[in-house]
Amino acid sequence: MKPARVFLPAILSALLLWTAFFPLDLGPVAFVAMVPFLTLVRAAGVGPWRRYGAAFLGGLVFFGLAVKWVRVAHPMMALFAWPGITIYCALYWPLALLLLRKLDRFGLPLAATFPAVWVGLEYVRMHFPTGFPFLQYVGLHQLIGFGWYDLGYAMHRISPLIQAADFGGIYLISLAVAAVNGIVYDWAVRVKIVRLALRWPVAWTPRTFTRETYTSAAVLSIPTLMICYGTVQLAHLPFPAGPRVHAIQGDLPQYRKDQPHEADVNTVPESPPVDQEYFPLARQAATSGPNAPPPDLIVWPETCWADDWWFAATGSGENPEMPNFHARVARYQQIIGRQAAELTHTNALLGLNAHEWTGTKMRKFNSALLIRPDGTSAERYDKVHLVPFGEYVPLKDQLPWLQTFTPYKHEYSCAPGESWTRFTLPTAKGVAKFGVLICYEDTDPSIARRYNPSAGGEGVDFLVNISNDGWFDGTEEHEEHLAVCRFRAIEARRSVVRAVNMGISAVIDPDGRIVALPVEESWEKSKKTRGIVRASVPLDARGSIYAFLGDWVPALCWLGIVVGLVLPRRLTIPVIDPTTANTQSAR
Repeated sequence: MKPARVFLPAILSALLLWTAFFPLDLGPVAFVAMVPFLTLVRAAGVGPWRRYGAAFLGGLVFFGLAVKWVRVAHPMMALFAWPGITIYCALYWPLALLLLRKLDRFGLPLAATFPAVWVGLEYVRMHFPTGFPFLQYVGLHQLIGFGWYDLGYAMHRISPLIQAADFGGIYLISLAVAAVNGIVYDWAVRVKIVRLALRWPVAWTPRTFTRETYTSAAVLSIPTLMICYGTVQLAHLPFPAGPRVHAIQGDLPQYRKDQPHEADVNTVPESPPVDQEYFPLARQAATSGPNAPPPDLIVWPETCWADDWWFAATGSGENPEMPNFHARVARYQQIIGRQAAELTHTNALLGLNAHEWTGTKMRKFNSALLIRPDGTSAERYDKVHLVPFGEYVPLKDQLPWLQTFTPYKHEYSCAPGESWTRFTLPTAKGVAKFGVLICYEDTDPSIARRYNPSAGGEGVDFLVNISNDGWFDGTEEHEEHLAVCRFRAIEARRSVVRAVNMGISAVIDPDGRIVALPVEESWEKSKKTRGIVRASVPLDARGSIYAFLGDWVPALCWLGIVVGLVLPRRLTIPVIDPTTANTQSAR
């Protein structure tokens, strides 16, 4: 008898799952996409190399297709980052298969074990290696991880379902999707044509469907209850209108943004490309239509203010050059503040690089800086969750050759910020507060949720996400990034204003709905274009259970996994294995 097929099912799962995300965005396919992969758990007559090799191949196919937009950023990204991310993320597929087979000895349906394993590993991928909160207690905590392509993100258009993200985060949505995959598997392997395609014995027939029926009822109750919960959450009065915010979006590819602006003594110096792109947009954003109120805030995308911000650290020591440095910095800050004020005549949130002089060394930050209408500077936020190789080189002192894999030849590493700034925004209606997420910080649910007062800290009225997606030049990254950000709005129950170079800028309300785009009603047309998003920010005073409890869903998943792994083998339950005609213990 030929061994069961494993490579084709793994590749089929990879292709189906890829269609659930952008560019195709066939989200509901995710409810069945992993069913072929699950057949690898109980496939008979298959050696470990073929079984786990097939799982790894499936992961390679999926992530290779899903993150192919990375290659557009830079030739070095195509050579190293794209294959590196693909290989790393693909390893989670055979790891998931290994855990599933270990747990399968208890005879539990895959509708129970698959959600626990898959969501548990999504959490690990989002925080590995140093982003786990418990590492704070041993001084090793640094936010990091790859928080893309969770199963739940494919559901971004099913608004009633994803409202449960304020209860359990994106992990609860992924859990429901994974559980449905497990149910579909249980029924699919009982179909003769499916068994023939998998090279499984056809003679096997179950004595009863009682277990499958009860399991199906229990599992399907999860998304059903989530949809009911979401329907109730969506049944509210219109959100009160908050501050008027204009987010500007340029169409500036990274290669142009990085171009130096040169001039000799015989020519008038040209302004850098980023100023040529964004200054006209800022002037346009400062104006209002005949019936529209003036903006309370104009938002620049990440690092789209050409000039850097310089400042001295508090208590910078007795360096004799510090007084001169303070004087020069003060004059420089006045120039930037005056320029921003003359452009906008209102509060302006600038995305720029900031440099801190400590008296002995210089530190660089990826920052958001608020400038008042009079040109004075207010609060500043320095990005905490940095992107490896994109914003810093890990182990650069110990392994200097790693610089080869980066987009730049010069030293460009940023230092992580140390606090979560609450910005104050005076308006005609009173003072509003907002927090800022820079670039891919909106892919980490642990950051956005801390701005809801349910998390125990000071709350804000809305969030701002500034990003430079000009690296990806019109690929599906733009849409996928916006889809991910929708979940942060729901988890925190706060609107998110997005200002993104090359798009997609938007205003997302606390229910995760897109209420404003540069080109109305079109995600596709709102990327790789110039535009201004104008909206009064919807305000929401609701708390968030997810903000209060944190990552309780993956915690329970890992609790179940660990218990299953450490229980003695004598508790193994004989199960009916549908790949054979015999009753045996799953191994």
